[in-house]
Amino acid sequence: MPSSSTTLSLLETFHVRLLLAALFALLLMIPIQGHAQQGLPPQGNPHGDLSNPMLPPPGIIGVALHLTAERIGDPAGLFIRATHPLGPAVRAGLTHGQEILAVDGQSVKGKTYREVVSMIRGEIGTSVTLLVKTFSDVKEVKIMRASEAQLTEEEQRI
Repeated sequence: MPSSSTTLSLLETFHVRLLLAALFALLLMIPIQGHAQQGLPPQGNPHGDLSNPMLPPPGIIGVALHLTAERIGDPAGLFIRATHPLGPAVRAGLTHGQEILAVDGQSVKGKTYREVVSMIRGEIGTSVTLLVKTFSDVKEVKIMRASEAQLTEEEQRI
């Protein structure tokens, strides 16, 4: 039977992982909601430096991601937590709960959250291919990246 200090350590580890997963999901949701960077320094934003006018606006696909593991110590999976209702991901058939296995042929296994976000994002108008585990199978989905402004304009038209 584990000692009380071991149990406390496991609980602390669980809480830290839970908080980190929530923070990462929130950070990825920022561009979807149209509130890029809200006071975050560029190095704290996994989406890149959105405040630099010299760089082209980054292309997004309209998803919020969630890191998860079945049990403490298990490898984490990367799941779609939410989709923008008018975003490219929804138009491509992605939904909540699907697991992202690879981006443009590169496995996400062993990658950091920031690395995967960087792999998904890219120049507006270019495509990204995700290998996604759905509820019944595994499929490749090609998605055209859009700008945050494009999603905002579509919302205003409705």
